[in-house]
Amino acid sequence: MSNSSQLTSGWQGGSNQRGTADIIWICFSTIFLCLWSMLHLNLPAPTDEYWTIFRCKARWLLLGVLAPEVPMLMACGQWSSAKRSVKEMQELGLTTEQWSMSHAFFADSGGIILKWDNEEVFPITAKQVAWLVRGGHIDVPNIPLKELRDKSKADMCTKALASIQTGWLLVQIVARAAQHLPVTPMELTSAALAMTSLTTLWFWRDKPLDAQAPYLVDVRSKPGTSHQAAGSQDCDKQQTTIVEVEDQSVRTGSSAVSLPLDHVEPGIYISRKWSRRVFRWICQVGLQKPKLDRIPNDRDPQLLGFKQHATLGVATAAFATIHFVDWHFHFATLTEQWIWRANCILMCGLLAVYGTAEVVICCRENYSKLGLDTAGGYKLRFPAGLWFFIPGSMYFMARLLLIGAVFAGMRALPRGAFQEVQWTTFLPHI
Repeated sequence: MSNSSQLTSGWQGGSNQRGTADIIWICFSTIFLCLWSMLHLNLPAPTDEYWTIFRCKARWLLLGVLAPEVPMLMACGQWSSAKRSVKEMQELGLTTEQWSMSHAFFADSGGIILKWDNEEVFPITAKQVAWLVRGGHIDVPNIPLKELRDKSKADMCTKALASIQTGWLLVQIVARAAQHLPVTPMELTSAALAMTSLTTLWFWRDKPLDAQAPYLVDVRSKPGTSHQAAGSQDCDKQQTTIVEVEDQSVRTGSSAVSLPLDHVEPGIYISRKWSRRVFRWICQVGLQKPKLDRIPNDRDPQLLGFKQHATLGVATAAFATIHFVDWHFHFATLTEQWIWRANCILMCGLLAVYGTAEVVICCRENYSKLGLDTAGGYKLRFPAGLWFFIPGSMYFMARLLLIGAVFAGMRALPRGAFQEVQWTTFLPHI
């Protein structure tokens, strides 16, 4: 065993070299900056208090650490929905200034509130806005694009710092590898989380951040009350789709309270697709309410095509495979080393097999269905759903073991892990 691979136990200072605190600091600061700048949640309900909003964000931050692919998939699905909305509004004659990606994101995050009558108000999605505009029931919401973009300007500094911090961490990892210095598992895991978070941020780049004040629109004529031809057609379509929504509610056992426009875009939230018992538990713990007073963050994703799947696949593969860099890392025990290796293989294997199957299914269905509705909605049925839950549970356990190995590995690191990179060796000599 070389000097650089001899284990040094305990907390190491950083007087003439980097210490344990230096490694932890760069990793934790990178993860926090990336996750904090990445997370673009929907608008809270008017009755939500500060701690309700804080707990919601904390849950998603924790999910970003344990399963960073989930926020990335959600962001990708929201981006796809916004893209469809812009195209639909352009077909109605609107320009990108009148309805842009930011407008669509803002609507899908609960930024537009419909005043249905004197007492009932509720948030509507971008697709519901287009449906109402097409039927002449509301005017196009007049929200200046500049106003939406201003909502995210305050966070540009955090995003820039996150990008710089991630770049610096990646440069150090590459430089250490070039000089044959050990890269700690914590650094690799932090880099993987940071890259996945920046991919998520790229999908959410047009979504207004931390918006609080929704835009109120009034109904000029309720669907079915207009004597115009368009209104008559809307009424017929409404009666047909309401039956479909009721049938779906009976099949899934959902105890959610329907809103007047649920038939326009039915079954788009994951939490409302499970059984009545699961949804009742979701409401009891305060994650949602039976009647929507805000747009939930768990929109069931429907991607646009193979290009989006490829983007997600590359980002997910990069997250899983980067851990193989430490295949020969000297852990404190041989058992920990093989736990690390086994988890790397398991993560990549599960992602490759299940991810490929999902892409094939979506391609065969021409990307026409939501995520949980693909292949006949097998994920919601027993025992077919085991094909979804067993790999998911195994992947989650592998992630937990990997995180445990990261922290356990910090108690005894190779001596070379504390050596600084000799940057002068990269400079050309004359």
